[in-house]
Amino acid sequence: MESESPNSSISAHISVLDGKHEDAEMNHNDPAGSRPVQDSSSMLEMPADIGAYELLEEIGRGGMGVVYKARQKGLNRVVAIKMILARQLACPDHVQRFLAEARAAGGLQHQHIVHIHEVGQLHGQYYFTMDYIEGTNLEKRIASGPMDGRKAARLVAQVARAVGHFHREGIVHRDLKPSNILLDNDGHPYVTDFGVAKIFREPSGMTLTGEILGSASYMAPEQASGQSADATPASDVYSLGAILYELLTGRPPFREENLIATVLQVRTGEPALPRRLNRDIHR
Repeated sequence: MESESPNSSISAHISVLDGKHEDAEMNHNDPAGSRPVQDSSSMLEMPADIGAYELLEEIGRGGMGVVYKARQKGLNRVVAIKMILARQLACPDHVQRFLAEARAAGGLQHQHIVHIHEVGQLHGQYYFTMDYIEGTNLEKRIASGPMDGRKAARLVAQVARAVGHFHREGIVHRDLKPSNILLDNDGHPYVTDFGVAKIFREPSGMTLTGEILGSASYMAPEQASGQSADATPASDVYSLGAILYELLTGRPPFREENLIATVLQVRTGEPALPRRLNRDIHR
């Protein structure tokens, strides 16, 4: 894939990994203490090192990847490192999606987007490193209750500027939600997790008609209808609106008892007026 991003080194290395997974290696020493990740249903055994990175603690996990806080030994700086979960079970589609995430975010340079530093492979373990944001995420902030309207508007405006930036770069996130917005200790937001992003200049063939991508409470109706391949920047704008709604009311526009019911409401329902849920919201 070709990219117009300024970060050509990341794009070039991804191209190598895409072309020949088994032979691609990073130019790092292999410390004696390095060992592969062992995945289980209850706990993940953390390797001591991945190449030039000393892993410190697990800080996040999703359906496909796990994120660690790590120290880059050569530069003595703290970063976050994301790896495919259960490398021995990683199918080609998972690898392709993982590398596509690094590709989508790798060329983006914006103050409210988590920056990608490098991507690589060591002993069959795919990984990429990115900024470590000291703080929390918006999901945990929302758990404490609705946010003041003006503060909510300012925060979503900052996120919207980041979203506008990657839209101009031909990228649709398709999974904007509070847990994918990190907050530093000063409350500044950072968009992360481009794992299901759509890159308009680079058709990947990874999204099929009828496939639902995203998180039900925040996805646009076209995504809930199985048309994720047709997602446009407007789909992300819908998600921003759902996030603002939850910041103001303490709950997303739609959250039913189960996933199917939530998806059906996203497709056909109308959310309650925010002031019915929080009378303190300024008109």
